[in-house]
Amino acid sequence: MGKIFKAILALVLLSTVSLFAQNKCIELCTSCQDKQDQACQIVENHCSCTALLESIKAIQVDNDTSSTESLNKISSEIADEKQDFFGTANEEKSIEENVIEEASVIKQQDSTITSTKSNDFEANIHEPNSSHPENISKKAKNYYLGFSLASEMACSEDYYGTSLDGFCRGSGLSIGYVFKHYFNRFISLNLGFNAIYLSGEYDIKVKSNYYSFYTKPLDFSTLMAEIPIGFRAGIPLGSFPVSLYLSSNIHIRKPLYQWYEIDLGDDYRDYNSYDGFAAYSDWEFIHLLGFGIEIKRRFSFEMQLYMGNFRIYKDGYNSSAEQGYLNGDSGRFKIEVTF
Repeated sequence: MGKIFKAILALVLLSTVSLFAQNKCIELCTSCQDKQDQACQIVENHCSCTALLESIKAIQVDNDTSSTESLNKISSEIADEKQDFFGTANEEKSIEENVIEEASVIKQQDSTITSTKSNDFEANIHEPNSSHPENISKKAKNYYLGFSLASEMACSEDYYGTSLDGFCRGSGLSIGYVFKHYFNRFISLNLGFNAIYLSGEYDIKVKSNYYSFYTKPLDFSTLMAEIPIGFRAGIPLGSFPVSLYLSSNIHIRKPLYQWYEIDLGDDYRDYNSYDGFAAYSDWEFIHLLGFGIEIKRRFSFEMQLYMGNFRIYKDGYNSSAEQGYLNGDSGRFKIEVTF
């Protein structure tokens, strides 16, 4: 490395003083005779040692004029090579500076793009994008509307003040709308409006005399409107889409229209039938407890049992109250579909 440095320094000196350059090239070429190292190769490339030494020999034979011309020629060649050398170096330096400048610009652009993407990513995390409906749809839904269908088994001891035999001979069907609101994943409120058709075939006790009774068939049907109000307490099963629940429900029923037929004897005069609108004072209030299964808040199946009830009806000019159905024996099975 030291020899290379000396050779380059010598070449720089050659560019400033022509005579010194000539003498220095002669000195360097003389010292590099019969040598093939890297430093001598640089001297050979820039001083043309072969031509220079041969010219020196020619000068020794020729006169001083020829020697001077030869030396001027050599100096011119060296000056041209020096110009080419530094021109190439400057060109390489300019290219290197341009490359560095372009690399700096690209790095700055990459940094700007990375910063912008990072800011956009953070904004997407902290601020919901309202332009995408799928983000909104993933939010928990609390309100549902749907339909309900229920089958009912009614066990009765009395029918508007008349004692009955054969208690569990009533059945019914209800259909209606349902509205559900979830306060959280456990508690929900159920409201609705149902239409109910309830019918039954019973035996009634007819007094034969002061000491004995006999039974006669009674067929009746009632069309009612119903408003159910219920609360559910869910029992989630981890990540499963199916959950269990318990319910407590109050059903408010208003009889609208009634039919009944009573056959009291073989004579047509003993046959009694009636149909007509129910009195304004006719109402039924029923409390039910239920246990059900719910699937993704969309489908539910529930078994409900009567736990308390009473009926208000018009008895002549006054109103009376009675237990309309047998608690614990009467019940209903309900299916709900919500959207």
